[in-house]
Amino acid sequence: MTRPYRSDETSIESLNVQPEVRSALERFREDISNAAGANLAGLILYGSLARGRYRPGKSDLNVVVLLADTTTESLAAIAPALRAAWRAVRLEPFILTLSEIQRMADAFPTKLLDIQDHHIVLMGEDPFIELEVKREHIRLRVEQELRNIALRMRRRYVSIFDDPVLLADALTNVAVSLKVELAALLRLAGKDVPQEPTSAAVLEAAAVAFDLDRDALARVAAMRRESSQADDMPRLYDRVLATITRAVEIADQME
Repeated sequence: MTRPYRSDETSIESLNVQPEVRSALERFREDISNAAGANLAGLILYGSLARGRYRPGKSDLNVVVLLADTTTESLAAIAPALRAAWRAVRLEPFILTLSEIQRMADAFPTKLLDIQDHHIVLMGEDPFIELEVKREHIRLRVEQELRNIALRMRRRYVSIFDDPVLLADALTNVAVSLKVELAALLRLAGKDVPQEPTSAAVLEAAAVAFDLDRDALARVAAMRRESSQADDMPRLYDRVLATITRAVEIADQME
């Protein structure tokens, strides 16, 4: 198998996670290596663990599983290892081939850029080092995703408008998606994206760069620490929705 990409592997023992998580990852790497054999090209952590925000029992453990072949026969071979890892640590696989990653960047540019910014190679190839994403693809995807967030928030609001707990939950859930899209918007505008891998840092930077509602975004980033019984939760929801609408306009004007 050719190896066109640099591979800087990180030992599982060096990961800053609980011993039981490291043990589960070791078992997974051994199990999937045995099951896939030469078909396995690499394993790459991304998401909350790669950003330093992994919470056992609450966060998924996101792993890119790089395969040479993704036929159903090949997937069936690794299915038991993936099922066991899900039960152990909620391991969520993102199954890709090396040959399709650059093309995937055209369809899912913000997702792949986020992985490129925060990932840890456990074994094999690192195709994200040399990944190139076209600016217009990023702009279109950011606009699309921000519009999708706004549409989902509108639909959700009509079901939960009188329940501050559910309103707070909805705002909490939107923070990560906003972080990904606003980080890409900062990149498009030629602004620095914070190296600190937190929603708070990215939302703050976007608020300053694009004159967005700084207080509303800060409260969304800190929502887990807020009282969900706050009297102004409907008002905050409205401010966040307005902020997302403004971010859509900014993305649209970057043509």
